[in-house]
Amino acid sequence: MVIAFSAMVFFFTRFDNLEDLKEYTFQIIFILLIAGSFLFQIFRKKGKLHPYKIEIANNYLHVNNLKTPIDSITLDKYTVNNHFIRYHLWDTKGIFSIFSVAEDDLLKSFESEFPKNTNIYEELSAKQDGALISVISENIHLKYDLDSGKFTKKKDGEIVFQTVPEFFIYDPKYKQGKALLKKK
Repeated sequence: MVIAFSAMVFFFTRFDNLEDLKEYTFQIIFILLIAGSFLFQIFRKKGKLHPYKIEIANNYLHVNNLKTPIDSITLDKYTVNNHFIRYHLWDTKGIFSIFSVAEDDLLKSFESEFPKNTNIYEELSAKQDGALISVISENIHLKYDLDSGKFTKKKDGEIVFQTVPEFFIYDPKYKQGKALLKKK
């Protein structure tokens, strides 16, 4: 960052008057594009990656001082030929989202304790492009961004739910009674 800033200062000190700018139009456009993309990454809305213990007690999911009623939570489990592939645990208030390819204790306990809140989808295809994951099932299309936690659920081509949750977790490998470790 210091090198880029120094290069920009050096670049702009090369001009004696405004007519010199015409010679460097391409370079100026390039610098503006770099600065714009850098500022966008700094100020875009992101969820917080949460490293804390998760508890389900008294029909609420607790993560530190945040709690969400179980009635607003949905577990979407994706399978291929009845074999587990991934799950997405989320709430309709946009407070949290958990996305994982690990069959952990959170999945097993939520699935057994709250079967009404569990949807099982047969995954037709999945694609990963960097941090963006796209999962297509028979009637739901899920797009999940591992960097920001933002996810979009589409049904029949129309957006059913889209949010950037307050906090998100991916691949927590949750073990009953143990805190999650923060991803690096």
